[in-house]
Amino acid sequence: MGTPQTQVRLSLYERGIAEALAEGYGYTPSAARELVVTYIAVIRRLGGYEQSSHYAELLDRANHLGQSPSQWLQRIVEIEQGEARDRGIGEEQRQYLQSRY
Repeated sequence: MGTPQTQVRLSLYERGIAEALAEGYGYTPSAARELVVTYIAVIRRLGGYEQSSHYAELLDRANHLGQSPSQWLQRIVEIEQGEARDRGIGEEQRQYLQSRY
């Protein structure tokens, strides 16, 4: 007998992503759910700010390109670190921009 798998409880939003994958991208309902579960850490990290159909498109693309959830999460971390280092417009640039208008 195989080892029991942990069942992930999808939120209503996450189920909407799975439905969009099934309806718009040709996944079976179980394959769509499995894809959402595979990328669940990414989906939860990004938050539910976009329409579920947008995330369905991103998951489909990541799946076809072979981009793993860990690669995606690493890229998110890199972007966040870059934003944390960005000090914005310096005082000299700010004065220059203000003098132009």
